[in-house]
Amino acid sequence: MIKFDLNGRELALEETVVRRLRAHALAGAGSSTTLNDLAVILSRALSERKVVTLLRAESRALEQLLDQSNP
Repeated sequence: MIKFDLNGRELALEETVVRRLRAHALAGAGSSTTLNDLAVILSRALSERKVVTLLRAESRALEQLLDQSNP
């Protein structure tokens, strides 16, 4: 499990989910600096395995990707 701090709320995700979200973020990174930043953060989260604190914009982007991947 990889843990994230989303504006004071903790979210734990399976590694496979984080890898999928990173792929989606990378796909949109060319048109969005926030998605580019999120892709970098998710890559770091996968390699470092510690709680990752997200800023508000990245937190929203992650939540949107989660919503899109789980209709």
